[in-house]
Amino acid sequence: MKDRRAAASVIPHQENRLPTSKGRLTFVIYKISAGGAQRVLTLLANELCAKGWSVTVLTFDNGSEPPFFELHSGVQHEPLSLMREQGGWWKTVKVQFLRPWLLRRAIRKSRPDAVIAFIDLTNILTLVATVGLKIPVIISERGNPDFSLMGKFWLLLRQTVYKRSARLVLQTRDACDFFSSSIPKGIIPNPVLVPEYSVPVLKSETNSKTLMTMGGLYALKGFDLLLKAFAPLCDKFPDWVLEIWGEGVQKEALENLRDELGLRERVRFPGLTKEPHKTMSQADIFVLSSRSEGFPNVLGEAMACGLPVVSFDCHSGPSELIQDGVNGLLVPPENIQELSSSLERLLASVELRKSLGEQARKITESYSLDKIIQSWEELIGEVVHEHKI
Repeated sequence: MKDRRAAASVIPHQENRLPTSKGRLTFVIYKISAGGAQRVLTLLANELCAKGWSVTVLTFDNGSEPPFFELHSGVQHEPLSLMREQGGWWKTVKVQFLRPWLLRRAIRKSRPDAVIAFIDLTNILTLVATVGLKIPVIISERGNPDFSLMGKFWLLLRQTVYKRSARLVLQTRDACDFFSSSIPKGIIPNPVLVPEYSVPVLKSETNSKTLMTMGGLYALKGFDLLLKAFAPLCDKFPDWVLEIWGEGVQKEALENLRDELGLRERVRFPGLTKEPHKTMSQADIFVLSSRSEGFPNVLGEAMACGLPVVSFDCHSGPSELIQDGVNGLLVPPENIQELSSSLERLLASVELRKSLGEQARKITESYSLDKIIQSWEELIGEVVHEHKI
C-alpha cells in the first residue's frame, strides 16, 4: 500500500479531517514555488488541516500560477498580489508602501488563533504587519542565518523585530545558537518522509549507474564544486553518469562548466521533479555539495530511500543526519579533492554502497512525519495558551 506521506504534494485523506476545528491558523509565505521551505509549509498546512485545524495560507503572488506543491482542498489559499514585479511601476510603488497594511488586513480577515510565517523577509514583514493585533506570531528560519542574502538594514531589523515573535522555530542547533537569547526559540527539524517507492524502479538506461543530486541551481548548492570533483573520475568509471535535478539562475553557467570539463555526455540537467522519492529511486548514489544548508531535505529523503550518500559537512544540517562512515560519508566543506576521493570509494565498492544505504534508511525513525507534526502542534498549543493568559 502506498504511504500517503510519501511526498509533500500528496494530499492527506480528507476523511481524516475532523468535523470540528481545533482552532484557526494562518500561514504566510512569499510564494509556494519549488523549494524545501515551500514543501515543508505545504506539508505542515495539509497535515494540520487533516487533523482538524482551520488553515489559511497567504502568499504574495497573484495566483496566476498554481502552487508547485498541491494544497489540501480544505486549506484556504489566498494570493494577495503583493509581489513587486507583478503589475508595472505604479503597482511596484503601491505594493512597496502598502504591503504591510494589505497583509495586516488579510491576517485580520482570516481571524487566526496564531500566525505562522516562513523565511526571513516574510517573517519580518509579518511581524511588522501584526503590530498591535494581539495575535501570536510564530516565525521560522528555513536556511542558514549566517548566509543570509539580506542587506545590512534588513539584518538589523531582523534582530530587532524577531523579539516580538511568540516563537522563532529553527531546524538545527547551529541555527539556534546564531540568534540572541532574548528571542524565544525552539528547534523543530523537517520530517524525513517515508518513500512511496521502496524498490528502485526500472531505469531508462540499464547499462549506466547514476550519481544524483538535487536542488536549486544557485551558488550555495555548490554544483560547480561537484562537477569539478566528478570530472577526474569519469575515465576510471565510464559507466557512471551524474544527474543534477533542479532549476535556477546558474543553469547556463553550470552547463558551460560541464562542457569545459568535457562532461557533456556524462552530466545531465533533467529539470524539476514533483516526485523526489520516485526520482531518487532511479539513482545509485546521492551527493550533497552545498556550501551552506538550513536543513537538507533532499539528503534526508535520499537516505530514506536507502541510497548511500556523501555530503560536504557544511554549516548546518548534514552532520545532524549523517554519522560519518556509518550511514553516509561526510567531507570537509568545499574540499573538492576530498569529495572526489569519497565519491571514488563509493563508485568502486558495491559493498560499501550497500552497507551505507541500509543504515541510511533508519533516518526515518528519528525524523518521522508524525513526530514532527506533533512537535508543531505542541508548540502551537503552548503559544496560543500563553497568549490567552
